[in-house]
Amino acid sequence: MRTKTIFAIMVCCLALTLLLASSVAIAADIEAAKKEGKVIFYTSMDSKTANKLGEMFTEKYGIAVDVFRTGTGKVITKIEAELRAKKVLLDVAQHSDPATFEIWKTRDLLYKYTPEGVDKFYDFARDPDGYWFAVKSNTTLIAYNPTLIKGADIPRSWKDIADPKWKDKLCMSNPYYAGSVKMSVSVILPIYGWDYYKEIGKNNPYIGSSHSGLRTLCIAGEYPLIAPMNSYHVFQVVYDKPESPIAVSYPEEGSVFVAGPAAIFEGCAHPNAAELFMDFMCSEEAQRVFADRAYYPGLKGVYPVGQPRLGDMKLLLPDYDWIIENSEAVITTFDETVRKFRK
Repeated sequence: MRTKTIFAIMVCCLALTLLLASSVAIAADIEAAKKEGKVIFYTSMDSKTANKLGEMFTEKYGIAVDVFRTGTGKVITKIEAELRAKKVLLDVAQHSDPATFEIWKTRDLLYKYTPEGVDKFYDFARDPDGYWFAVKSNTTLIAYNPTLIKGADIPRSWKDIADPKWKDKLCMSNPYYAGSVKMSVSVILPIYGWDYYKEIGKNNPYIGSSHSGLRTLCIAGEYPLIAPMNSYHVFQVVYDKPESPIAVSYPEEGSVFVAGPAAIFEGCAHPNAAELFMDFMCSEEAQRVFADRAYYPGLKGVYPVGQPRLGDMKLLLPDYDWIIENSEAVITTFDETVRKFRK
């Protein structure tokens, strides 16, 4: 009996020791992150969301977040330039081109880290190898000004965008700047081919960069049609300024799904702060910020208001292997095709 009692006490002591050790490890990570003092974050998400997350993280941990924000293409270009110069400044990258994260993974540029809470993420939001996690996602669809485009004239499919009646009325971003447009072109191309984009080019579309700028043109009526358009860019206006004349049409072929992964770079200057920031972006409080800003969070059970749930939508899913192989050709051929056939 005495032996059993001593053994039980030993087991309890061991369990308590392991629990304390675990607590110390977590605390040590936070303290190490605080000593590093900051995390450098390159992102393509909108500035308001990025800055909000940075402010929340700083308030919670006392660690500064240096945000560099631009379009996906320019985020990638900046990172590649730093890699060539062998002077990588960022800690955490986030943008809307999962195929590039896959390339970086094969080049051993990403640091493998599993944030807290990602076991509750959707499968599509988790890299099976554990290097990147889609902290937010969106879809691309057709946006239009409902005061100028009504009833039967509202485009119902991607194919409708090539109709000659949209000459001088269509605007879009380019696949170099916007990762979501590169995903969209890469998904629609196998369906309709380059002839489809030649017809779009004949409509003399305005090719911009920033979706927020295109949104302004659409609301003003200068170019009342945008395709493809990020869902969150429309619904952010619907949330904040519901009187603005902008609406969406979900293409009958399907809306294009665009994941927005985040990952830590191998050998970054602030690894502990980077891990803590990834934990934070994957937390429920941060995931609710994404939902409030009209993104689809990676966390199950958190949804953007007023948008259909992904499971209820017809979606076109990118083939990342195909995109990796054809990425440069898509960007170059789109530019040559659409611009060449513009009049």
